[in-house]
Parts: sequence; C-alpha cells; structure tokens
Amino acid sequence: MSDTVLLTGATGFLGMELLARLLEQGEREVICLIRAPSAAAASERLATVIARLYDEPPGSLERVSAVAGDVAAPDLGLAAADRDALISSVTAVVHCAASISFDNSLDQARMVNTAGALRMIELSRTIAATGRLRRHLHISTAYVAGRFHGLFKETDLDLGQGFRNTYEQSKFEAEKAISEAGRELPLAIARPSIIVGDSRSGWTSAFNVIYWPMRAFSRGLMDEVAIDPDGVADIVPVDYVAASLMALLDDAAIGGTVALVAGAAAPTNAELIDLACRQFGREPPRIVADPASRLADADLYVPYFGIGATLDDARAREVLGPLGLVAPPLRDYFAKLIDYAERARWGKRAITRQGAAAGA
Repeated sequence: MSDTVLLTGATGFLGMELLARLLEQGEREVICLIRAPSAAAASERLATVIARLYDEPPGSLERVSAVAGDVAAPDLGLAAADRDALISSVTAVVHCAASISFDNSLDQARMVNTAGALRMIELSRTIAATGRLRRHLHISTAYVAGRFHGLFKETDLDLGQGFRNTYEQSKFEAEKAISEAGRELPLAIARPSIIVGDSRSGWTSAFNVIYWPMRAFSRGLMDEVAIDPDGVADIVPVDYVAASLMALLDDAAIGGTVALVAGAAAPTNAELIDLACRQFGREPPRIVADPASRLADADLYVPYFGIGATLDDARAREVLGPLGLVAPPLRDYFAKLIDYAERARWGKRAITRQGAAAGA
C-alpha cells in the first residue's frame, strides 16, 4: 500500500517545512488541505507556498496536490467527492493547522484549534475503518502547561492550570478532546515550544516572538526591559522540530505525547540578552520593573520569556535521542538566525528556504 499523507497547515511556517521534507524524503504522495473556497484557489495558495520554499522546485512536486477545505467548518469544508477521495487514499494524517493569534476570542480560537482538531480525528476514524490509517500526528504546543509552576511532564495535561491567552486554552482543550476521541487510533501528540528559524540556514517565514525584540534592540529601541533575568525562554529551531515530527510520522509504534522543547538547554533571559549584545555590539538594556514605553505586541509575547513551568522532555530524549535528534542550544545558531533575519530585512525581503540553505 503506497503512503499518502494528508497535511493541514501547509501555508504556515512549520507546515511549510514539513511539506518540504515530505517532498524531499521518501516517495510519499502529499495532499495539502488548504483553506480556500475552491480547488483552483487551493492550488493557487499551494503554488505560493512552493514559491516561498524553492527557487527551483524539485521534480517530486508532482507528488503534491491541494484540496480545498477548512478545519473550522463542518465536515472540514470538504466537497463530498473530495472527502470520499481522501478516505479511499490517505494512510497518514499530520494535523499542523492552527490559529496562533494570542488575542483571538475564546470562541474564535476554539473553532479552529479545538473543534478543528476533533474534525480531523473524526476523519481519521473514518479512514481507520477502511484499514488504511497507520498514523495520526497532532501538533499541539508545550504551552498547554499554561500558568502551571513546576515540572510539567509529557504525561501531564490537566493540572488545574490557568492560561495566558485563548491560544493556550484552546490547544489544551484540543488535547483533552482528541486523547479521548482518538483513543483507538495510531495517535501521537507533539508539543513544540517557541519555534525559530533553521539552525543551519536561519530560514524562517515567521518573524515573531523573539524576532521583534531582537529587531528593536538592534535599532537601539530597547534601552530598558521589564523581564526576569533568571526567567527561561524555551526556544527550538524548526529543523529540529520538523525532523522529530518526520520521525514520529515514520514510527507509528511511538504513541502518546512527546515534548519538542529545549528543556534543560533552554537559555535564561540574561543569556539571551548577552547573545544579543554580542551579536549587535550593544550595551545590555536596563532591567526595570515597568518600562516607560512598550513596543507593539510586547504584552502578548513577554510572558514567554519566563513561564513558570519547567518543560520536561524525558520521553523525547528517550525515543528521539537515539536517532540523533536533540535540540541544539540557542547559542550555537543564534548568529545564523539574526544573519538571515537581517538579509531578509526582518521579513520584508523574500528569500526562499532553498536560497537560504544555499547561502548558509
């Protein structure tokens, strides 16, 4: 039986990296479920993704196709014929689509992140009934830990924690729901932390979280910060996350939850500031209780520079470590992240994944 992967979220940063690896590794057929009103519109959006990945698209591109749908819509927004075609061909589902906006209403976040995850599970249950399904891989987030303080294990979920935003809460609720609904499926759940660019090339399509303060600091706009210098920022490069997801996709014997985090190697804010000072040749900012001025998006992202939970990755080290998959320390690739960001003018200049790799 040939392997056909249904991928959601291919238009997002992590989904783009996964799509590239699916095209470059093995002989899988790849179907991208893309939010679009028509087949033509879905194909057009897929073409835009391919153009962001490659200067010269690979021959394997013939193995990828797009289907119009919407994880937030009833029956995934699929036409009946498309749904039937997926059920009769798909062998693995990788659910990467999510709304990552921190300021959505809870209803908006739940529509995509919680209900969408359940709809994908229901599709997998239907595929499983045909005997074809070998894997359902759900990408969650390490921040289902929410406001919990202490060691948060991969086996932990509901510890009575509160949440910083609707993204965290809706992803937490999704994990609870699919753990029950997908009990009899070949289900694995991955929990990445803050994902940044490729550790070898610096490539990214998403300049958020750590990028906005770095850009501001490089321009002399952050003379003071309100941050705990001992707080920890758990940061992982997209190549580590994507390689780990590919390993989980290939080995359906690995079930349960795996945290794709830096864990004990995560830098403190003081270490992150030191990296930035060395990179940009600037004096460190003053640490204050409350800065006189706040940058746009500061209130959304500052909490991730020092969450209360210690993110444990013992299981990831157990199942992925023997494969050579270990998150590198940020200090080893920080300069590459910044070099790429500056060459890409912090997202204003298009540099493909392929182009970034060639120039690394």
